[in-house]
Amino acid sequence: MYARMTTFYLNVKSMDQASKVYQESIIPAAQNQPGFLKAFFLTNSNAGKFVAVTIWDNIEHALANQKSGYYQAQVDKFEDFMIDKPDIEGFSVGAMSI
Repeated sequence: MYARMTTFYLNVKSMDQASKVYQESIIPAAQNQPGFLKAFFLTNSNAGKFVAVTIWDNIEHALANQKSGYYQAQVDKFEDFMIDKPDIEGFSVGAMSI
């Protein structure tokens, strides 16, 4: 398994809106992607940091949707809330509870 972590720097006043966009638009879009398993949207309103974690069955599926433009289209959904460019990292999943 592979995890992609995107740290967003968003306006803290947009926490509820950003969470709604993730729940109602980004998660449904991810569910249509090959290899998608899970998604989480973590918020720290004190720091203005929002972390999106998606879990994929393998790195190839995660990278394929970055190359296809899908990933950037999802990031763009936060354009109105962003105060800085997001940081993107990838990880092999060493352990996970179900």
